[in-house]
Amino acid sequence: MSLINVDFPNQPNSLGQQAGMAQQRKADTYSLDLFDLIKRKFGIITFFVLLGIAASLLYFFKAPKTFESRARIFVDEKKASVMSNGDGESFVTDSSIEKYLVTIKSSLILEPAVEKGKFHQLKTFEETNDIAATLRESKALVAKPADTKANSGVIKLAFRGPNPDECQKVLEEVVKSFDAHIKSTTKHIGGETAELVTQVRDDVFKQLNDVDAEIKKLMAQPGILIVDGRVSDPHQMQLTLMHQDLNELRRERIKLAARVKNIQTDQANGKDLSGLISEIVREQTDLNGAGAYSTTQTQLVQLRIKEQELVNNFGADYPDLKKVRDQIRTVEAMKMQEAASMAGGVGATGGAGVISDYLNQLQQRIALNVSEAESLSNSIKAEQSDSTSISAVVENLNGLERKRERLETVFNTINERLNEIDVFKEHLWRNLSILDEASVGEKVAPSLPMSLAAGLFLGSLLGLFFAVFKDMAEKTFRSSDDVATLLNSRVIGHVSMFQKSRKKKNAQYPNVQPDVVTIHAPASQASESYRAIRTSVFFKAQEIGAKVIQVTSPAPGDGKSTTISNLAASIAQSGRRVLLIDADMRKPVVHKLFGLNNDYGLSSVICGEMDPMEAVQTVQQEYFSVVSSGPIPGNPAELLTSARFAAVVNAYRNEFDYVLIDSPPMMAVTDPSIICTHVDLIYLVMRIRNGVRTNASRAKELIDSMGVEMGGIVI
Repeated sequence: MSLINVDFPNQPNSLGQQAGMAQQRKADTYSLDLFDLIKRKFGIITFFVLLGIAASLLYFFKAPKTFESRARIFVDEKKASVMSNGDGESFVTDSSIEKYLVTIKSSLILEPAVEKGKFHQLKTFEETNDIAATLRESKALVAKPADTKANSGVIKLAFRGPNPDECQKVLEEVVKSFDAHIKSTTKHIGGETAELVTQVRDDVFKQLNDVDAEIKKLMAQPGILIVDGRVSDPHQMQLTLMHQDLNELRRERIKLAARVKNIQTDQANGKDLSGLISEIVREQTDLNGAGAYSTTQTQLVQLRIKEQELVNNFGADYPDLKKVRDQIRTVEAMKMQEAASMAGGVGATGGAGVISDYLNQLQQRIALNVSEAESLSNSIKAEQSDSTSISAVVENLNGLERKRERLETVFNTINERLNEIDVFKEHLWRNLSILDEASVGEKVAPSLPMSLAAGLFLGSLLGLFFAVFKDMAEKTFRSSDDVATLLNSRVIGHVSMFQKSRKKKNAQYPNVQPDVVTIHAPASQASESYRAIRTSVFFKAQEIGAKVIQVTSPAPGDGKSTTISNLAASIAQSGRRVLLIDADMRKPVVHKLFGLNNDYGLSSVICGEMDPMEAVQTVQQEYFSVVSSGPIPGNPAELLTSARFAAVVNAYRNEFDYVLIDSPPMMAVTDPSIICTHVDLIYLVMRIRNGVRTNASRAKELIDSMGVEMGGIVI
C-alpha cells in the first residue's frame, strides 16, 4: 500500500515527526511480561505441556530398558603392627580402598572373569570386540566405597545392562575373579604369581639384551652408514655417483668420435680444410692457457693421485694398478705430442701434418676415454658385489630392530602387570567376604517419574518459546494500558463482541439493521459501552469546543462504521441534534445500516447537484439525521480536497449540535488525511487482532503529523 502526499494546512512540524518516529519505535519494541503471557497464551502452553508429557510416555514405553545388578563385598586386612589401632586389630586405609577399586576394574580381574564367564556368548556383549576393555572404560561396571566418610572396607558393586539375568552373571563372575585374586596374593609379599611374572620378565629382558648385543656387533662392521639414526648402504650412494661418471665418459667419447669422423669425411671429399687448420693452430697456440695441453696435464695429475691412493689402500699388487699405470703412459704420450705440436706449429709439418697430429690426439683421447670407462665399469661391478653383502647386513639389522621393539612392548606390559600384582604387596593377610550376593537385575531406566519430569519441563519450555514467538509475530496489543502507552493516547471505551438482536414486529425503526444496538437493544451491555464512549466524547468536546468529529480506523474491518452509527444514535438519545455523514465514498455502509436511499448524498452536494440540507435524511425526528455517501465517484480524493467540501462541512456545523463523519481506514487511502483537516476532533477505532500494533502506530503517527486533536481510542 502506498500513501499519496498532498499539501494540506497544518503541515507536520519537526517535533511532530520526531514524536511519531519515537512512537513507531515504541510500537515495534517487544516487552515480555511472563505472567501476562502465560495468562493470554495458556492454551498454547498447555498444548505443548501435554505434547511433552505424551512424548515422555512414548519414550518410556519404547526406549530400551536398562537393568542393574548390585552386590556388596567386605575386604578384611591384617596390617603390620605399625598400622594397628592399639588393640591388635587392623583397619583398611583410604589408600587401600582406592587400590581395591582400581584392581577390580583392571585387566587382572576382568580378563579371567570374561574368560571363565564366557561373556562373549552373552547378548550384552555380542557387538563388543574387547569385552575387558569395554568393562574397564565404560560406566556400566561401578565399584565404590559403601561409606565414603568411615572407611569400613565395604565395597559396593553394580553392573548395568539390557538383560537382568546377564547383569547378575557378569557381576557374579567379577566378584569371583576378585576373590580369587585376593586369595592368590595373600600367601606372601609379591605372591607366586608375582614370581612367575618376574621370571617371564627376566627372560624377556635377557632376550632384549641379546638382540641389543647382536645389533651393536652388526653396526660395528665396516661399510655400515647411519643417517639420522637409520642404517643405510653407502655402496648404493657410491654406485650412483659412478654411474653418473660413466655416462659422462660415454657422452665425451661420442663427441670425440663424431669429431674424428667429420674431419676424415671432409678430407676424403677434398673439402677446403684451411678453416679447420686455423682453428687447430689457435687451439695449440692457447695450450699454455686453459687448452688441450692443460687438460692433458690435469688428467695426468689425477691419474697419479689415484695410483698413489690404490698403493696406499691395497698395496703394490692390487690388480687395478696396472690399468691406471697404462692410462698414465697414454696420457704422457699425448702430452709429448702436444708439446711437439706446440714447438713445431704449422710451419714444421704443414697443414696436413697439423690435421694428422690433431686426429692422433683425438684418437688417443678416445682410447684414454675407453680405458677410463672400462676401469670405471670394473669398479662398479666391485661396488655392486660389496653392496650385495652390505644389503644383507642392513636387512638383518632392520629385522633385529623390529624384534627389539616387540620385546620392549612385551617387557613394558609385564612390568604393568607386576605393578597391578604388587598393589597389595605391603599386606600380610587379607580376606574377602561377600555381604550381598549379586542380585537379579532391576530396571533402572527409563524411569517414569524422570521421563514425566523431563517431558513436563521440555513441553513447558517449548510452549513458552512458541508463545513468545507467536506473541511477537502477532504484533498486537495485549491490554488497554499497552494501547495507551504505545500510542500515547487514552482509551475511552471497550466494545465487546455482541449478539445482534432480532428485529421485532411493529418496531419503531424497522429499516435500521440489528448492528445499531443502541436503537434496538438500549438496555444491553453493548449499548452501555457506547453510552460510556458518548460521555467521554461530550467531556472532550466541551473542553475544546468541538462540534465536527471524525471517526476512522487503522485498517478495514475494525468496526468504525458500526461504532460511529451507535455513537450517533446514543448522542441523539441524549437530546442533542446530531448529523452522521458517510464520507467513505469507496465502500459506504451507513445507508445500509439505517436503510436509507443512497441515490444522492455527500458526493451529490460536493458536485453542486443539490444543497447541503437537501441531502439530509432523517432517522429520528428532530435529533438524528444522516447524509449518505451518495453515488460513488471516480475521484473521491479530489472531491474531498475541493473548497466545496469545506463549505459543506461548515454549513452542517452551523445547523447541528454535533457532526460525526465516518471516513475510510487511515492506512487504506488518503481520504481520512484530507477529511481530518476540516474536523475539530478525531477518534481511532481498532479491533485487537494480528498486525494491529503496526497499523495503529502508523495511523497515530499520521494523525499527529496532521496536527489534529485526537480524542482517544475505542477498542
